[in-house]
Amino acid sequence: MSMGEHEVRCTQRKLLSEILANELPSGTIRYSSKVVSFEDSGHFKLVHLADETILKTKVLIGCDGVNSVVATWLGFSKPSFVGRSAIRGFAEFESSHGFGTKFWRYVGNGVRTGFIPCDDHTAYWFTSIFHFLFNSFLTSFKSSSFYELKDGVSLFK
Repeated sequence: MSMGEHEVRCTQRKLLSEILANELPSGTIRYSSKVVSFEDSGHFKLVHLADETILKTKVLIGCDGVNSVVATWLGFSKPSFVGRSAIRGFAEFESSHGFGTKFWRYVGNGVRTGFIPCDDHTAYWFTSIFHFLFNSFLTSFKSSSFYELKDGVSLFK
């Protein structure tokens, strides 16, 4: 699907990971491994892990988050806070959602939200908001009247 000059595709991370993993020899992928350092070794890299394991690899894909050791090693700049937070997810529909293949976006008043159909039964959705708006919402929420229920669950009056 295209958005102006750009192509947009919807891919579920779990499915992509499974497809890639199925193409590799067993034991190739290591999850939940803390990288401590890297070392050049000819055409290979030696990856030192916190559990003292040393991996010899031609390819390293770093999925280690915002404070990435891999990104630092590659010389990427530190991430910067842009004053915006986001939530995102997938919605699954029992019957066809009928959205077609259009990328739906809504932007205004510091909020960006939208969704993109992945197939006839799945859509990826997102919402982001500037922090000053979110803090304002929390302030008004805290001052609202509500009923306190069991285990910290609240309902508005």
